[in-house]
Amino acid sequence: MEERIEIITIGKEILIGRTQDTNSHWLCRRIIALGGFVKRVIIVDDEIKEIVEALNIAFKDKSRVIITTGGLGPTSDDKTLEAVAKFASCKLTINQEALEFVKSRYKYFYEKGYVSYPEITPEREKMAILPEGSKLLSNPVGAAPGVALKHKGCWIFSIPGVPKEMKAIFENSIINMLKDIIGKKFFLEKTIKSGIEDESKLAPLLKILAKEFPAIYIKSHPLHFAHKVDIELSFSSSGDEKEEVKRRIDNSINRFKELIEGKHQNHDGGR
Repeated sequence: MEERIEIITIGKEILIGRTQDTNSHWLCRRIIALGGFVKRVIIVDDEIKEIVEALNIAFKDKSRVIITTGGLGPTSDDKTLEAVAKFASCKLTINQEALEFVKSRYKYFYEKGYVSYPEITPEREKMAILPEGSKLLSNPVGAAPGVALKHKGCWIFSIPGVPKEMKAIFENSIINMLKDIIGKKFFLEKTIKSGIEDESKLAPLLKILAKEFPAIYIKSHPLHFAHKVDIELSFSSSGDEKEEVKRRIDNSINRFKELIEGKHQNHDGGR
């Protein structure tokens, strides 16, 4: 059974078009490569009510993992952890490990000349206030730690929205936890040229394939209408055994080629 994963991207700057959400795209690619299943990606404002509502929806839909990005910084509009605590009905407290982490990071930044002073202000201390019972995820790039909290069987991973920080925390801390949750799975994707220039001609063939190969995700990639366009098709699947996944995809591609040949033969024969 595929473990359902949802991604909640948090930030008004994304909703108003100032910043592009590249984090979700990157996370989806990494999670799929691990054999995970991303059911939904949602973008919400920096408002506690909006974040809590998104968490509730994901939880009610039986998500095993929820990943939030953004809203972990020192400013007043960084409200993600407050929302997570409210969702999980737990207190926000100063986490001593997180506080030492924040102190060490600002000491390092000061010594490097990145900041003008190393002292911990209330704004910097804010990044060490975590939901009770949560686990710190070390941030090797920035000052705000990531946070992991397990709530009624659902893991919530909250990571910064800065792409370099998000990627570093995911690769260093979250990926191994995800592997334990998802289990050992293999993901494979193959892309071929369809030999067809019009997606509407592909549609009935893809419908047949979807019925015959329910474990294969097949997606057409049209770019534009033009002469001599050859639409690409991607075939992807995941499973416990690498060879089985490969065999499944190869069979679906071979079946597509059979359908194409039959379609062309029928078309030519009708002339």
